Formats: sequence, structure tokens, C-alpha cells
Amino acid sequence: MATVADLAPGDLVKQAGMSGVFISRGVHPIWPTLALVIWRIGDGWSFDALDFDQEVGEVVPSAIAERQGRLRAALLAGEVPDGR
Repeated sequence: MATVADLAPGDLVKQAGMSGVFISRGVHPIWPTLALVIWRIGDGWSFDALDFDQEVGEVVPSAIAERQGRLRAALLAGEVPDGR
């Protein structure tokens, strides 16, 4: 299981039959001890307040070029591979 701190932009994360593309994380503007985590899940966006050590699912192993392509597709075309 990967944690929020382990994620790199463009990672495909699978958990509980769903998958999402990790976009970015930063310090949450309201709760500074948490991360603001941005995902593309299915045909929508998810903005979560998560602990940096929180487990988020399994990261599909991929090369940098694959992550870049996934990130581009998520941002520009709203696509998530296997985005159920």
C-alpha cells in the first residue's frame, strides 16, 4: 500500500475496485497538518484532506513517460485508465 507521501504526479492508484490518477498534493490551506490531495477519478475531480502517512491504495508500477501521459490525459482530456 502506498501512502500520500509516496505518490508522484501521474501515478495510477487502485483501491476497492476504483482507480484514480494522482495529480498533486500540498499543505492543506485550512488544516496545515494535512495534505490537500488532488485526484482525477472517473469523470470528476476529488480534493481530499489526508494525512501524509495515510495509505491510499496500490500504485500501478510505471515509467516516468507513462505517468506523464496519464497526467496529461487526466488534466486535458479528463481520462482515467480503468476509471470505474
